[in-house]
Amino acid sequence: MSVGASSTSARDASVGSAIRLSAEIVVRISSIVATLWLTRSLGVTAFGAFLLSLSIGLLIAELGELGLNGIAVPMIVRSPRNLRTIFQMRAVMTVGAAALGAVLIPLASRISGVEVSLLVLSTVHFFGAGWIEMTGAALRALGRRVDEALLLFVFRFTLVGLVIGAPFGMSVAGASRAYALSIVPAILFGIARLRGGVRRSGDVPPGASVRAILRQAAPMGVNGYLAIFSTRVELFLLQAFHGEHVVGLFGGALRIVESLLTLPSAIAAGALPSVSRDVVKGTRGAAQRMFGLVVWIGVPAAVGLVLRAPAVLLVLGPGFVDGAPALRILSAALLLCFANAALFHLLIAAGETLLIPRLTGLRVGVALLAGLVLIPTLASFGAALSFTAAELCLFTALVRTTRVHAELQVLRPVASAVVACLPMVAFLSLYRLALPLSIVAGALLFVAAGAVILRRGTEAGGLA
Repeated sequence: MSVGASSTSARDASVGSAIRLSAEIVVRISSIVATLWLTRSLGVTAFGAFLLSLSIGLLIAELGELGLNGIAVPMIVRSPRNLRTIFQMRAVMTVGAAALGAVLIPLASRISGVEVSLLVLSTVHFFGAGWIEMTGAALRALGRRVDEALLLFVFRFTLVGLVIGAPFGMSVAGASRAYALSIVPAILFGIARLRGGVRRSGDVPPGASVRAILRQAAPMGVNGYLAIFSTRVELFLLQAFHGEHVVGLFGGALRIVESLLTLPSAIAAGALPSVSRDVVKGTRGAAQRMFGLVVWIGVPAAVGLVLRAPAVLLVLGPGFVDGAPALRILSAALLLCFANAALFHLLIAAGETLLIPRLTGLRVGVALLAGLVLIPTLASFGAALSFTAAELCLFTALVRTTRVHAELQVLRPVASAVVACLPMVAFLSLYRLALPLSIVAGALLFVAAGAVILRRGTEAGGLA
């Protein structure tokens, strides 16, 4: 591996991550506003019911993906001819999943107690969201990163506008209708931007067969289901043992964590084309930069949540503050989730899709066992412990697995980012500022300390 090649791929990964991350930050801020609007308007119990509806709808809609979204970028990077095949396969699977949904939705309604109409609306939303995600992935693989960012803006801003505008009323049913309608403008925009976007020349590699794509996608499809279930094991167990109020209480804390998890996904997704090319060349510059960027964002986010958990939950509404102990535990899980997102993308780039569902299955097993032991007696606090223990086991397994493809420096970026957090910790421990001022002050102190560390070079900070 030459130093020049590694530096070039790292820079390319940084550019891709920066564009996707910038878009995701804007999108995430708007989504947080929508979530806050819902939690404060619906209250803890109604929000718990809405969260259950979304979770079940996502599980049903996932039947229409079969892992295609997860492999779209590397497959299209290898040959743009794969784009049409992937979209045709997705269309067939969507029709099949809709037919299965007609049977599964009434069954899920009887088991969960959620109304059929709410489950239908949630499923429609996630069917559309899956198509939007695939379109964005295709645009990114074709090098059209700005178009992907615009697609995300249209989707999320439409959703936020409908939630806040509440044209169907501020209730669980009204919010569900807003979610279902929000997909329409983005789907139309995505079709317009993607049409005519592929320019083929004579030296374009031949596309893969449907069987070859299925061989890559099927493990990702299994993993997609496991991944969805893995982050909702605790919600389902809380519903079984404690009811919708406790689901809403833990769900509020979990929503705070989930609202930040799009950041590592955005960084890793933006870097994925560069990491995929690096894997082919046998270099690791892009992968190390991707992991380092994720950690440098995850550490201060986790530390900040620990220090200001009650104030953060108070923003959701007064009833959610009781979830502060659970949120502090979930803060540790947040950093692990950040790191795991980057390591999973490294496996995707390497084509190790068969390993991914096994690793996610390990996480589900740990979460289920820990949840059955902890949740009946410790409720939301036990759910947070279960979630964190599962992420820790997954992280350990991922570090060992990815070393085959890239000898990443794992501890160095974590240690450097922790050191950069020390001034922030000292200041926020001494001064109890309002939440907005705490965020601004903490961010400025972290950036200043981080700049001092990175003056020694990106390698010192674990970014190269």
